[in-house]
Order: sequence, then structure tokens, then C-alpha cells
Amino acid sequence: QAAAAMRQLAVDYPESNATMTADVLPFWRASRGPQGLLLQGLGVLQGVMVVLLLAVCGNTANLVLARATGRTREMGVRLAVGAGSWRIARLLLVENLVLGIAGSVVGVLIALWGSNALRAVPIMSTQFPVRFQTSVNEVGLLFAILLGTICAVLFGLAPAVQLARVAPHSVLRAGSAMAPSGGIRHVLMGAQVALALVVLIAAGLFFQSFQQTQDADPGFQPRGVLLAAYDLTGRGMDGAESKMFAERLLTRLRTLPNVEAAALATSIPLDIHGLPARSFSLEGRANTDGTLDRSLSNTVTPGYFTAMGIPLLAGTDFAELSDTTLPPQAVVNDAFVQRYLEGGDALGRWIAIGETDYRVAGVVRTSLNESFGEPPTPVIYLSYRDRPSRFGEMHLRTKLGDETMLAPSLRHAVREVDSALPIYNVRTLTQHVEMNLALRKIPAQMFLVLGPMILVLAAMGIYAVVAYSVAHRTSEIGVRIALGATAAGVRRQVIGESLRVVLAGALVGWALIAYGYTQFLRGTLDPVVFAGVPLLLLVVATAACWVPARRASLVDPMVALRAQ
Repeated sequence: QAAAAMRQLAVDYPESNATMTADVLPFWRASRGPQGLLLQGLGVLQGVMVVLLLAVCGNTANLVLARATGRTREMGVRLAVGAGSWRIARLLLVENLVLGIAGSVVGVLIALWGSNALRAVPIMSTQFPVRFQTSVNEVGLLFAILLGTICAVLFGLAPAVQLARVAPHSVLRAGSAMAPSGGIRHVLMGAQVALALVVLIAAGLFFQSFQQTQDADPGFQPRGVLLAAYDLTGRGMDGAESKMFAERLLTRLRTLPNVEAAALATSIPLDIHGLPARSFSLEGRANTDGTLDRSLSNTVTPGYFTAMGIPLLAGTDFAELSDTTLPPQAVVNDAFVQRYLEGGDALGRWIAIGETDYRVAGVVRTSLNESFGEPPTPVIYLSYRDRPSRFGEMHLRTKLGDETMLAPSLRHAVREVDSALPIYNVRTLTQHVEMNLALRKIPAQMFLVLGPMILVLAAMGIYAVVAYSVAHRTSEIGVRIALGATAAGVRRQVIGESLRVVLAGALVGWALIAYGYTQFLRGTLDPVVFAGVPLLLLVVATAACWVPARRASLVDPMVALRAQ
């Protein structure tokens, strides 16, 4: 329908609409606004979920391998009495399959409960609450069960193949379980450590980004500003009437007690909808490819920069709304000057937007517009005088701490100007900014939960492998102690052998995330995260190794040798 409407406009107005097209996009694919940041966080979260699943599967595989080693004699007997290798492998795979399906069912129940909980709790508590519209449908259930089944079969293959290839005569002749081979378990432990380090560093980066965002300077002063919206659409006002209303409203708002500045704007920086973008041509700048440049834009009244606390670097503010002597005006930010004029003088230049030419009257400091962490983005500010709007956001700057108390006076002042006009979405600029911060806060909070979880899983995996290895080396350790080895020496040996595997896995994980972070995200390696997190993991891994190592150092040599 949108395409058909655009084709009809091209027929009716060929001069202006011949090349114009339209595209209808879902909100998450909007070309402006902070949705991209949230989608990036959710994409990383999906990857982390895969890593978390692999870590759990690694633990499970280690436990299954340990259990398989303890069943070596049982499987040798089964093979000796006529069971085939495929029958042994099938038995073990079926056991793992039952465990995998049971785990998937539990996971589905938790997902159903969690989806209801996410829908019930808004992520942004405002007059227009934003919630996660989550649901678990038949496709999601089938995917979860299928994923659990695949994991069960995949990580049950190693012990199944290991036991299916057991030689019955060697097992029965030995009279006990064969000594386990630690190669596969060490590989799994190293891989788990690598995955854990990737998740922990990602969690550290997200948390650090959120902390830095809270302390970041947005380029304006959010404290002390009250916001409220109005909309005159549907009243049949033309541009001149809309401008006259804005002038009357501002005159009344500026007389309110303790109001230091008042202004109107069609958009607010760091809004979930973002700022609109406009194509333009700039005097003195030629594009070799023949296309127009694009910049974010906002339509504001005089006094907007004072109300927002955005410093004026050069030139002047907009002319008053009633001024008819000056040509259409524009104010650009410093990022606009740096990108399109390479730091040259912007004052007095003409900017053509559509069929109107605007003269640059001033240059202001660059501030955040779409989201925290964005690069310096060019913005063109246009005046309500030249582009009157039927809707707007009122900006009232007052003394710090008084902005919330100003709301009743604001409502009364608007009723005096137009008794039938409702205002809505009354909030402080600080609350508005916190809505944008929520898009960073959500991934940071999720990673704060996932980080300790993956750390605990890694510690459990390391402990399981080391404890099982020590249990099978009891006789060897007893002989060493009988020959004069000290308890401290035994602990050092067990911990040292295990930490070599941990260090190898940690090095692989560190290299992977460091390469991805520097090459794809263009970030710099922060020493606090990229050195502190591996150190924390090594401390936890050492603690996980120390418990079974201490148990091994307390072995009574006589008991161990008697058992042998």
C-alpha cells in the first residue's frame, strides 16, 4: 500500500516525487534511534547463551566420561558374553538421551515461567512503559527439545565410542577398571575454560561500558530540566497559527516562578525514536558522486540551547519567533563543522534542505543524540519560526531539584493559553536519559548474572576433572609419599598439572575475544578487564584444583599400597 501511494504521488507530482520511494520497516529495523544498540546486546546475549550451553555440555561430558571409565569392567563383561559394540554404544546414547530430554523439559518449564515474568515487569517505568513481548510457541518448544536431544547425543558420543571399543580380555585380565585416559577430559576442560573466559570478559566489558555511560558527559545538562509534550494535530491549524501558539506558550512559560529558560523542540536527544535525518547540500561543498549529504536534525525555538545547557561555540542563537527580517536560519553542531567543513568557518554559509535555503547563524557543542557511546554525529538545528510544528516538547530549566515541583504550575500555565489542550508525558530530562540508559543496563544486568554462573560452572568442571584424576592416582600418590614426597610437593604437582591445561584454555579464549574485540568492534584492550578477568579465573581455577590436591596430599601410603 505504501508503494502504491508513492507511485501515485510520483504521477501527481512528477517534479518532486518522481524518484521518491517508501519502505515499511518493523520498529526494530528503524534507521534511527537506539534500537541497534539493544539488538547488538541481544545478539551478543544469544552468543553467550550458546557458550553457556557448551560449558554445561562440557561439564556433562566430563561427568559422563568419568562414569564411563568406572563402568569399563561392566562393559567388558557385556562384550565378553556376546554384546556387540553397537549395542554398547546404543545403551550409553539412550541413557544420555533420556537425561537430555528430561533436562529440556525442565528448561521449557523455566522458560514458560520466565516469559510470563518478563512480560509482567516493564523495563522502563514511565507513563509509556516498555515491556518485553516474549512468548514461547510450538517452534520454540520444538527447538528446545531438539537442541537438548542433539546435545545429549553429541556429548555422549565420546564415552559411547570409548566403551564400545574396550577389549574384553584385557579388562577381565586386569581385574579392575582400566586406568583412565585424561586426554579427552583435559581437552574438554581447556575448552570450557576458554569459553568461560570469553563470557567473563564480555560481561566485564558490558558492565564497564554501563559504568562509564553513567559518568559520561552527554553534551547537555540533564539535571534541572522538566519535559512535557503537547499535540495540536487535528485542529486544522496552519503553520502561522502553530507558530503564534508556540510564541504565546513560551511567553507564558517564561513567566513561571524559578524558570530560568523555556523552549520547544520537536525531538529530544537520547529518545527511543531517535532524531529525524535530512538530506542537504552545503554551500562550498561539492559531492563528487552527485548524492546529497545527510544529517540528523531537530526543530527548536530560541532559548533551546540555554534550556538544555548546550554551549554556543560561535555565532548567535535563533531569532525570535516574531522576527520577519532575517532569512531562514540554521544552527549546526561542532561535529557537522568537522565532518563537512573540515573545521572551517560555518557561519554565514547556506544549507539547502528541500526547497528552502537556511543560513548558518551559530555553531554549538556536539552532544549525544541517538545513544550513549555513539561517535560524534552531525546535527542541523532548524527554527520553529521557519518550520512551525503542530506538536512539541516543552523544555523548562529551573533550579536543581525543583523540576518535579514545577509540573502543577506547568499544567496551569498551559490551560491559561489553551484550556482544551492536554499535556502528556511529563517527566524530567534525567528520567528521560535513564530510559536510554536502560538499553545498556539490561545487557549489563544479564551479564552480571551470567558471569558468576559461568565462573561457577568452570570451577565445577575443573574440580570434577581434577578430583576424578586424583581418585585414580591414589596408589601412585601413595607410592610417592612412601618414597619421601611431601604433602606440599604433591599439592604443587597436582595443581601445576591442572593449571597448565587451564592456562592453555585461557590463552585460547583470551586470544579469541581480544581479536574479535579489536578487529570487529574496533575497541581498545582495557587492562582492567583483559588482565583482571583472566586473573580472577586463574584464582578460581587454583581454588578448584587445591581442594582435590589437598585431599590427595593426605593419602595414607600404607592404605594406598594395601589397596593396590
